[in-house]
Amino acid sequence: MYISKNYYSLFPQLQKIIQLYEEIETITSNVKSLFSVSCPNGCGQCCNTACHNIEASIIEMLPLCVYLYENNSYQFWLDKAFSNLCPFYDSETLYNNVGNCAVYEYRPLVCRLFGFSFMKNKYGAIVPVACTTLQKQYTQKKEMVGIHTSEFPQMSSLSMQSMMIDPVKGERFPINEAFIKSMEYVILKMRLIHNQLDCNKTA
Repeated sequence: MYISKNYYSLFPQLQKIIQLYEEIETITSNVKSLFSVSCPNGCGQCCNTACHNIEASIIEMLPLCVYLYENNSYQFWLDKAFSNLCPFYDSETLYNNVGNCAVYEYRPLVCRLFGFSFMKNKYGAIVPVACTTLQKQYTQKKEMVGIHTSEFPQMSSLSMQSMMIDPVKGERFPINEAFIKSMEYVILKMRLIHNQLDCNKTA
């Protein structure tokens, strides 16, 4: 993930959410290695659903929105954000020969955790939060669940860490709404900063 560190002072939450994403990358990589599970190339099963099934917060979308602002490429995605599907999912395009997400490196929290994190079911058992494809892979390794339970990343705990970075902007929305709100936040803040700089020059 590349975002200029110049933005860290402008958006205090930015560095914290990026650090959390880096930690999650290590955690989920360990899960993939431990259980020998992985998403099939070009699958997109978890993405090909209505937006309200994929939730994110303004903060969780912030790295992506700052990146798009920095590269002046946000309007294209804003125009796509009014459909009922995630604007970044494209079933017809295979990015990096792996998946259908156009912004995979900058994807929000739920997209990082789904498939490789865990939760307690109504019986108190630890189960993976995953699609049917990955559930089958986990089932083949079910004997390992009891051995490594304490090491499993809990989706609820990691989601709470994200929310605590900025509780005001931690509320979750359907992913398209979260993107629009986060992008508007970035654009407005940068506009105010530029206006202030212009005022200082003329003062």
